[in-house]
Amino acid sequence: MPDPDIRVSGDSEPAVALALLQLIMRSEGETARFDRDWILSTYADCLAVVGGAEVEYGDEDEDDEAEERKE
Repeated sequence: MPDPDIRVSGDSEPAVALALLQLIMRSEGETARFDRDWILSTYADCLAVVGGAEVEYGDEDEDDEAEERKE
């Protein structure tokens, strides 16, 4: 099934978040598969970032836990 060609116009936060989501999806490569949960979660992250929030990722949580174990 060919990938949909999504075009976004406007500069609202949801439109910018959708454009960011597209960039992320393209950076994952052509062979990547995205399920519904991944798309919605990643879009929510994009929307939060566009709104000014900081988003934490799994890698950072693992690093924090490793630091706590050292103390």
